Amino acid sequence: MLKASFRGAVIGAVALTSVAFAAETKPPPPIALEDIYTTQAVVTGKDERNRPLGFSLCFEDVLVKASGDATVLGAPAVPAMAAKAGDYIDSFSYFDRLSGRDIHDEQGSYDRPHFLTCHFNPGKIDNVLASLGRKTWKGKRPALTMIVTVNGMKRDGVLAADGDFDPDMREALGNAATRYGLKVVLPAAEPLRAAGVTPKTPARTIREKAERLTPLAGGDLPLIGDLTWSDKAHGWIATWRIDARGQAFSWSARGINYDEAFRVAMRGAMRALSGNGAPVNERHP
Repeated sequence: MLKASFRGAVIGAVALTSVAFAAETKPPPPIALEDIYTTQAVVTGKDERNRPLGFSLCFEDVLVKASGDATVLGAPAVPAMAAKAGDYIDSFSYFDRLSGRDIHDEQGSYDRPHFLTCHFNPGKIDNVLASLGRKTWKGKRPALTMIVTVNGMKRDGVLAADGDFDPDMREALGNAATRYGLKVVLPAAEPLRAAGVTPKTPARTIREKAERLTPLAGGDLPLIGDLTWSDKAHGWIATWRIDARGQAFSWSARGINYDEAFRVAMRGAMRALSGNGAPVNERHP
C-alpha cells in the first residue's frame, strides 16, 4: 500500500467552491497529448510569490507524465530537485482563468487565478528520470476506453460519452487524463444500453462486453472501473482493472472524491502500460 502524496495542482488562494464562480472560469489552450514534457498548475497571480511552488508542482507532474510511474515521487532526491524546478524549464506562460471578466476586487489582477504552463527541457527531464532509476515512456500511448459503473449517493449509472448521467464526472475524467497525457474515450449511452451494462452487471460480464465496446468507442484498450459511495469510508471506493503487457492488473483507493478516483485510475493505468510494474493501491487520509 502506498500513502498518496500527490499534491493537487492548485495553489494560492483559489477556492473553486461555488458553481457560479466555476462557471466563469475558462480553460487554457490544450496541451497536445504527445507533449509529455509540458504540464500545468493553477496559481494565484502572475508574479513570483507563488511561482516557485507552481514550478514545483509542474515538475512533479512532468516526472509522472514522462515516466508513467507515479511512485517516482517517493524517491528521496525528488524534493530537492523540485525546489529547483526552474532549472529544468525552457519556458513558461500564464493564462487568466477569468479571462474576459472585469477586475472588480481591491487587490487587482495579481490575485486572479491563472493556469501556469511549464515547458520542460526534454533532455534534462530524461536525465533526471535516469538518475532516479526510471526511463522515459516514449512512443505512442494507447487510447483507453473507460467503462465506469457508478453506485452513488443518490443516483446509479454508467458513465457515457453522452446523455445526462453525471457530466461533472465526465469533466473530472477528462481533467485527469489531460493532466497525465493519456487519451481516454467513453462509450456512448446507446451501445452501453444495448450491451446490457448497468451498475449491477457482474464484473466478469462487463469485461466480456468491453472487448466489443472498446473499438466502438474509438479506444485501443479497455480500462474498467467501479465507483461506489461509502458513508463508512467518507467518500468513494474506486476499483480499477486493465489488461496490459499480457497481465491483468487491478488496484483501488477508498475514501476519496471522484476527481481523485479518476487520477488514481490514470496513475495506475500508466504504471501498468509503461512497464514500470503493477499499479499501487493508494491509501488516502
